[in-house]
Amino acid sequence: MAAALPQRLDEAAAIDVGRQLCELSAHIQAAQAELVLRLADFDDGAGWAAAGIRSCCHWLSIEAGLDYHTSADLLRVGHALAELPLIRRAFGAGQLSLDKVRALLLVATPADEEVWLEMAVGADARRLARMCREIRRSMDADAPGQSGELEAKRGLWTRVREDGMHRLVALLPPEDAGLVTAALEAVARSKALPPKEPARDVWAGRRLDSLTAVCEHALGSAPEELVGAPGAVHAAEVARRLGCDADVVAITEKDGLPIDVGRKRRLFTARQRRALQARDRTCRFPGCPVPASRTSGHHIEPWWLGGRTDIANGLSLCNAHHGRLHEGAFRVVPVAGGEVRFETAAGTEIAPPRRAPLDPATGGPSDLRRQHRERGLEIGPETPVSRWLGEECDYHYVADVFADAAYLARTRAGP
Repeated sequence: MAAALPQRLDEAAAIDVGRQLCELSAHIQAAQAELVLRLADFDDGAGWAAAGIRSCCHWLSIEAGLDYHTSADLLRVGHALAELPLIRRAFGAGQLSLDKVRALLLVATPADEEVWLEMAVGADARRLARMCREIRRSMDADAPGQSGELEAKRGLWTRVREDGMHRLVALLPPEDAGLVTAALEAVARSKALPPKEPARDVWAGRRLDSLTAVCEHALGSAPEELVGAPGAVHAAEVARRLGCDADVVAITEKDGLPIDVGRKRRLFTARQRRALQARDRTCRFPGCPVPASRTSGHHIEPWWLGGRTDIANGLSLCNAHHGRLHEGAFRVVPVAGGEVRFETAAGTEIAPPRRAPLDPATGGPSDLRRQHRERGLEIGPETPVSRWLGEECDYHYVADVFADAAYLARTRAGP
């Protein structure tokens, strides 16, 4: 039986619902402004610092349920708004959305923010984002030292998707990008690649196979073992952390000379490490997103105290949390069912808070409206609406006009 079609709103009802949505959106935007500004203050004051917490983003992951990308974006916006009072005020009044503020941060400075604010209030979000990107590219092309700036932005990032595939994102200066692309395409056009199942995008799959082949070639020429390399003196907690997942050779000395060399003992075998990675997926510290492939194995009961080297007594920890654990910042406590609990040195559990759901009568949108009224904000359906009527425009012309106006504003402001 076919599902019933949703009942279409009549014109009056549609207008009424639309006005309600616009008003609610403006209230949410004002609340987002308060959130990013308070987060920036919280970050500056290191209010997030606690046992095992790596950053404010990590704290937000545990306490507020935000992922690292969202947290970093909110913090970036909050810190940037500290120097842009006009944009900050418009955002706090619900006139600008978070998306519009992100676009403005590409171009606005304290000297010219009034110009960009005028454009933001008038434009819709899509057009504003496009024009700000155009203007930013133009400004970057004319800026001195652009080559050094591009070098500073370069990087390679990896992320594991839910389906197990890995996403690699690379940001390269033009000359390096040309070199890498030429190398990959040269290998992709050759017939030396082993045949594989065809990819949905044949050429993209071929280039990825080329990247894999280049990496395999590089690893094939790398030394597998470094013997006799000079070393450094490590603190005791560092030695304990390294000892959790290392080859250990016992050497007995007398008067500074080795008199007996014991057999090598691998504490976690390669097979055990793969099993730990498959089970844990990431670093086991609450909220830590480091993939298990970039962690080391840790004995829950220390091996030097008789702890067994098996999967049940092991867990994956990233270098930062492995080090902090051995420094005594927190501890891992086994609990029933083979699980573990992370605690501070004082015994407080490190875990996401268990919050009760909001009461619709006292929280949520109703409470948000009440708070904004008490703060003197006048927010209505028209507050977030752009003044642009939807007509097409010459983006390059508009970008040039506002870029010139911003330049004049910066010139008048002086150095």
